[in-house]
Amino acid sequence: MINTKLKTNNTKSDYFNQAYYICFLIQGDGTEWIDADLPTPNWFKKFKHSYLIGWLIDGYFKTSKNQAYLNDIVARMIFTLPVIEKLNYKPNNELQIDKIYKLKEFKSLKSLPSKFKGYEYAIKPEKGHDRVFWAIKWKTEQIIEEQGEGRPVVFDLLHSWATTHFIDDVKDKSTLKAKCRSVWEWYYDRDWTIPTRREFLMTRSEHIKQVHEKRREDSKRKILNLITGLYAANDYKTKTGKWNISKIAKELRMGRDTVRKYLKEISATL
Repeated sequence: MINTKLKTNNTKSDYFNQAYYICFLIQGDGTEWIDADLPTPNWFKKFKHSYLIGWLIDGYFKTSKNQAYLNDIVARMIFTLPVIEKLNYKPNNELQIDKIYKLKEFKSLKSLPSKFKGYEYAIKPEKGHDRVFWAIKWKTEQIIEEQGEGRPVVFDLLHSWATTHFIDDVKDKSTLKAKCRSVWEWYYDRDWTIPTRREFLMTRSEHIKQVHEKRREDSKRKILNLITGLYAANDYKTKTGKWNISKIAKELRMGRDTVRKYLKEISATL
């Protein structure tokens, strides 16, 4: 029988010769792993539109070389199957097969395309690059390619994936969410299409500038729509006839300073 005291972190060294597990939540009808010619999973649990799948892995992962090999397998698994997220816990359901696999038994996994080689699982990012940001960008393009250009990427799916992999690599949860939102909005502005090489190599500063400009225009549009509505004069003005900044800010869920700034700009053009 296999050792049931399993490691929870598949990149730590195997001091006690214990098995490691890699588990994923997959979107699909449950046949995707068969089509990919992957080994019979140790765990499999079907849900309505997804399923849990996992394997026990044998190996010694104390060295950086072996860790990189294991991480490469994980990355290729994400590219081969429609992965919703990588799970960091052992499934509660019983093992369906009593076997521990060698990594070489996953040779049918797709290789990582050269355009994705900046992803942290494959190689170290170039000096000065934000590896978390570029990994999220990599994942977004992967999802777009899997489901077809023009179909929106679910933000919660992207955020969940990033949280699973990088929550310990950023200052706090809000920082990671902001990175996801920044990438998500960039592809939203391009109708969920894969960018050209020129756009792909766009610097982060240019990207952030575009995101901020879009947010600025969206905020101004929301304020303009509100104050030019049929009942705006009665609902959003004070007794003295001035705009009630606090009420507008609360209605639109914006900061008072933001509302005051854009009201001034809008008033100058009306």
